[in-house]
Amino acid sequence: MRVAVYARYSSEHQNERSIDDQVRLCREHADRLGWMIVEVYADYAISGAHLGSRPRAQALMEDAKTGRFDIVLAEAMDRLSRDQEDIAGIYKRLVFAGVRIVTVSEGDVSELHVGLKGTMNALFIRELAIKIRRGQRGRVVAGRSPGGLSYGYTVAKEYDAKGEPVRGGRAVNDDQAEVIRRIFREYAAGMSARAICHGLNADGVPGPNGGAWRTSTIAGNRARGSGILWNDGYRGRLVYNRLRMVKDPDTGRRLSRPNPPSEWLIAEAPDLRIVDEATWAAVQAVHERYAHSAGTPRPKRPRHLLSGLLRCGVCGGAYVTYATDKAGCAARRDCGPCACANDRTVKISDVNVRVLGGLRDRLLRPKALAAFVSAYDKERKILASEKTSRRKRDAQRLGELGRSITRAVDAICEGTATPELKRRLVEMEAEKARLESEMAREKPDTVVSLHPAALEEYRRNAEQLFDALAADSLAQAEAATLLRAVIDRIDVVPLDGRGCYDLKVVTRLETLIGLAHGRQADRLLEVVAEEGFEPPTQGL
Repeated sequence: MRVAVYARYSSEHQNERSIDDQVRLCREHADRLGWMIVEVYADYAISGAHLGSRPRAQALMEDAKTGRFDIVLAEAMDRLSRDQEDIAGIYKRLVFAGVRIVTVSEGDVSELHVGLKGTMNALFIRELAIKIRRGQRGRVVAGRSPGGLSYGYTVAKEYDAKGEPVRGGRAVNDDQAEVIRRIFREYAAGMSARAICHGLNADGVPGPNGGAWRTSTIAGNRARGSGILWNDGYRGRLVYNRLRMVKDPDTGRRLSRPNPPSEWLIAEAPDLRIVDEATWAAVQAVHERYAHSAGTPRPKRPRHLLSGLLRCGVCGGAYVTYATDKAGCAARRDCGPCACANDRTVKISDVNVRVLGGLRDRLLRPKALAAFVSAYDKERKILASEKTSRRKRDAQRLGELGRSITRAVDAICEGTATPELKRRLVEMEAEKARLESEMAREKPDTVVSLHPAALEEYRRNAEQLFDALAADSLAQAEAATLLRAVIDRIDVVPLDGRGCYDLKVVTRLETLIGLAHGRQADRLLEVVAEEGFEPPTQGL
């Protein structure tokens, strides 16, 4: 018998020696039964609560499909998974592949093991979470940290009377504490979190992870209490249960969600204070000064004609507006040169002139649009042909299902139907209803063609669009909305030479086709111009 051994340990309670112990037990078991081990799959420091987070377990499932082994051997079922859904899925898929599950503890695994042990393992995870939270609450009450190590502190190693380590002890890190005081002082004095971030990076101060500082690390989030400026620990207060962690059942990723303040546990820890109360209060006053009102959110109009459309041609990030008429790469502005090498700032007014001039030049050339539409027509015809073939297959299948359902109903009426036939009747009726629903939802696919008369209509509508953009009326706002529908994005690409840059405009073809027919198309297709718009004068 060819055997695959699976072993796993979770970082919370075990170490790497656990893997060796599990594999040793499995080898001894296989030797006693004369089995041959062909592969060992081991996941290190990974929870067993979700299969999606364990790469070696997924590799085992894939190899099982190829018939590489006959048996999966583990120390116990909880090594394969502690999740009820996952263990049931593993069992079902391995049985389908003709692979048995054997554990040293339970022996041959059956449906009974999957049901009972799966339930027990799920309850174990729940009870473990309760015990962990109880222990963390006890640490907070004792003035100790319940979680990880925050910036500004080091671990204080302490031991009880039995020599056992006492967890949660923290001590102030003097060097990092001075950085925190600097951040609080500068913010209270009126500097923005972004300016503070740039200053720290310029001075070579390493961030909490050893790399560059980020604005979000300093500014954080008020509701979650994240970020340097919201950390109550720096004022000598420990706040526990501000967030709760939940696991996405599809991906296995742990996500945080805020708890209401009524569920928080707050304890004083004066030994951990880094920032004096006056400075803390000054920072909170700045927060309140710039806090947004809690009114009903209203949609905002773009500040500029092309607001939100500019993108960095180097890193792909957004180009954001600052000052009055300037825009630059958000990543570089937020984190400095280490994040993006694109240092080109652009004047919004110059960009508007160049983009509108380039679009006017290109959009008023119907022959270029006709070439685009020709390629578009060809692709749409292919898609329409595929849809027609699919509808024919579905119609043929509906006919077969109708005849089969009629025969099954006749058999039931005559009293000759078997339980299997009745089950199949339910499945066929469900499949018939699904196909009918899908065919009813499908819309006929029409291919847009651009005829000579439509080209003239397109030219006239494009001219009206640009004339309206130059007007000072409601028509200008409507034309701006249409123009933003035509443009998908504008990439700012730096060129050699001081202040030189290129603009690459990506447009939506179906919106352009809509101009040819005097309407806006609902569905959009992106095409990229072969060449970016060249600057009208040197240095722009």
